Amino acid sequence: MTDFDLKSHLRGFTERTYAMLVNDLKAVPVKAQNVGVSGIGRSPLNIVAECAATNGMIAKFLSGVEAQRPAPEERAKLLASFDTAEKALAYLESETNTLYAAIDGLDVATLSEMSDKPFGRPMSKFAIAEVPALHMFYHDGQLNYIQSLLGDTEMHW
Repeated sequence: MTDFDLKSHLRGFTERTYAMLVNDLKAVPVKAQNVGVSGIGRSPLNIVAECAATNGMIAKFLSGVEAQRPAPEERAKLLASFDTAEKALAYLESETNTLYAAIDGLDVATLSEMSDKPFGRPMSKFAIAEVPALHMFYHDGQLNYIQSLLGDTEMHW
């Protein structure tokens, strides 16, 4: 029996959820991409930009760079700057590529090491490396829900 390749798992899980998120954003009508549901919820572009920012923050942490969460005002300004699908998807691609490089550079022997950064609670490096995929998967479900509210019942991945 072969050993389970942890880095391949992390990379593959991230690649699959990234593709789902991209496809589902593209399936949201352009007129609805930068509007919150009922005018109060977060917009699909805001959701995708947040995923990109998280991917970049985790990539920094995994690469040994201090990863700070921005202040709420700074975060809101950053996310609001991605006002088209092209901008949001370019940001997501860039930050996810940085994440892939960080995953590829991981030393498997260190994946069980615990840290309270960047989330303020103890987590293994492996669990932290899984956060981007889990986060994108969670938010992809929100995009799916928005699509259903707009009458789209198709699965786009």
